[in-house]
Amino acid sequence: MNSKVWFAALKYIVPTEMEYFLEEKAAEGWQLQPVGEMGLFYFEFVEAKPSKCRYVVDVTALPKHLYMQTLSEKEWEYMGNSGNCHIWRKTYEETRPKDFADRICRKNHCKRLGIAMLIFMVLCLAAALALIWGYMYEGKMQAEGPRHVIYLVE
Repeated sequence: MNSKVWFAALKYIVPTEMEYFLEEKAAEGWQLQPVGEMGLFYFEFVEAKPSKCRYVVDVTALPKHLYMQTLSEKEWEYMGNSGNCHIWRKTYEETRPKDFADRICRKNHCKRLGIAMLIFMVLCLAAALALIWGYMYEGKMQAEGPRHVIYLVE
């Protein structure tokens, strides 16, 4: 049985929150399927045996080839990317694997995302105010009634 979680990448914007969400789903018996191009819109899960999985959502400035090779050699499974975040998974039995995420890149990612959201909200507010002003102005024009101009021709 499959399950889709819509807009998870937008709901869990902070990487640590997304990691916690994915690990909870694995503990409940839902394994994340490889994230494809639609990863920004939904994550697909398949029903499986509950397991202990460590997920790391990473934003890195390392060259992609070196980055992918290094983590694959350390037995991390690449699940794909959502936006500019790379998602990695490692199943474990006893000791939870350590986080390898670049803290500086992760912090910068969160700052940029926060600034982008702030700008988006300001633009939405400006658009709403412009619509309200236009609606009020149109209402005043209609309340005054039609304006007729009479030209006198000699």
